[in-house]
Amino acid sequence: MNIQPFKAKTLVRTSSQTATHVHLNPYQGCYHNCSYCFGKSDEYFMHKDYGERIRVKINAPELLEEYLKKKGFIPYNRDKTSTLVDYISYSNNDIKSSLPPKFVISMFGNVCDVYQPAEKKVEITRKLLQIAYDYGFPVRLLTKSNLVLRDIDLLKKIHQDSYARVAITVTLYDEEMQKIFEPNASLTSERFDTVKRLRENGISSGIYITPVIPFIGDSSENLSQIISKAKEVNAEFIISGGLTLSLGRNKQEFMDSIKTHFPEYLERFKLLYDNNDKYGQPNSKIAESYNLLDPIKKGYELCKRNNMFFYEPRIIPEGQINTNLLIATALYRIAFLQEKIYKSEEINIKEYHKAAKYCELLPQDISSMTNGEIQTLPFSRDITDIISEIVDTNNCQFLSSKNEWKELIATKN
Repeated sequence: MNIQPFKAKTLVRTSSQTATHVHLNPYQGCYHNCSYCFGKSDEYFMHKDYGERIRVKINAPELLEEYLKKKGFIPYNRDKTSTLVDYISYSNNDIKSSLPPKFVISMFGNVCDVYQPAEKKVEITRKLLQIAYDYGFPVRLLTKSNLVLRDIDLLKKIHQDSYARVAITVTLYDEEMQKIFEPNASLTSERFDTVKRLRENGISSGIYITPVIPFIGDSSENLSQIISKAKEVNAEFIISGGLTLSLGRNKQEFMDSIKTHFPEYLERFKLLYDNNDKYGQPNSKIAESYNLLDPIKKGYELCKRNNMFFYEPRIIPEGQINTNLLIATALYRIAFLQEKIYKSEEINIKEYHKAAKYCELLPQDISSMTNGEIQTLPFSRDITDIISEIVDTNNCQFLSSKNEWKELIATKN
């Protein structure tokens, strides 16, 4: 492993879809070197020795602090210095209420793991977590590594002050198979133990079964074992998703791995991904001909059977408009269930997404509107009726009937 520090020009990525999350990653390249990793896709323009040369944005902490300061935030959890400005700022009891609305700092290592082995040496993720705590920001992490337990002290402080969540990726219950596809990541058993330890320390944690590998990881046995173990270690939620293979290195390296370890499936994989889909999605007709399980629907059904929640509850940061985000989250969830689980054609999925985004970004608190004003919002009557129902009753009958309403929004234990 070759660790190569460099100074980055930018760090934080934002989205026009939400005002409640920013994304960042201090790494380029990942020593876990998972054979299916879409970080190797041509669209990411990563270096060819992606799994060996790990580039570290060594100035990431400075970039994050600079970003937060420009947004008007101050490090009120940091030990104050002797300067007058610090004294005035830190002695103000109303400091939190005077700050702009916060957002979740999301270090989701689904491309380059923020707790890959290089982190043990450079500790750049820990430094970023410290800044998040100093400024009072909630954090959201995704990793395949038990190294995250090193920072449990800091995560506990963040969770007590705002919110901390760690999602752990688990793809294969069988560790011999797991090491084939994820050669340098923590073992599956170590990841489950990580969730257990996090939950014992009061930190939010759940499981991402992503990707579910066709013919290999999509068996009912594999998924049931993962979900059963997730329940045993007190995981709060589970998400599952399918395998995408983008053109270029991503697809080629995965196919090479299949050719070496599972040659009996090689032709099937070639046919399944012969469509050269822009986003790497498999050929749906071929998948149907092989009777492949829908990884999302199957995950959902198994979670329901095990009384597990198939959804990562929404974190609402301090200062955001709670009702608006609750409504947006409910609309997104209804659209997901109708499209992915019930395969319904009765509703316009795009309109639900458009309405959810509108509510999320609306500067006016919807709870302050009259029912007549809500009905004039630029959506269909079925959507405005749902919004009115949530405002009037703090409930959504559709989601309640699916036992999903109470778990929609994250709350501290």
